[in-house]
Amino acid sequence: MDTQPQSQSITPAWKVFTAIGFAGVVGAAVTYFRDGSTAAVIAGMIVLAIGLPLTVWSILRMLRENREHRLHWWRTPPVNPRNVDLSRAVGITTTIFGALTIWLNTTGSAPWWLAAIFTAILIALFGATVAVHNIRLRRRT
Repeated sequence: MDTQPQSQSITPAWKVFTAIGFAGVVGAAVTYFRDGSTAAVIAGMIVLAIGLPLTVWSILRMLRENREHRLHWWRTPPVNPRNVDLSRAVGITTTIFGALTIWLNTTGSAPWWLAAIFTAILIALFGATVAVHNIRLRRRT
């Protein structure tokens, strides 16, 4: 049986840029209010609650679709399912703005380095998932 390599089905750039722009506008609107009110913190939590699952879902789907392929650190994965890059773009943008909004509205009670730690944890988790995926793939083959 002859197998054909799967073609890349990347989401069109205009959709990705529109989604990032929309998430940026929502994020800018949410971060505009820096009065420390409870409503601003809740809005940041809602934006974070939208962005974090989108980011996690896109990463898990990318890992699932590339079960038999090694993932490169700085390149597009060999199998790139449609709309995963769109979900990741919106998810990462809204996650950053949600965390930023929460941090800006709790500045009196949360130190600045807490946002840096949160960002470092997210980057480390993504790096760990790619590393574990590549290690498991190497052990299987």
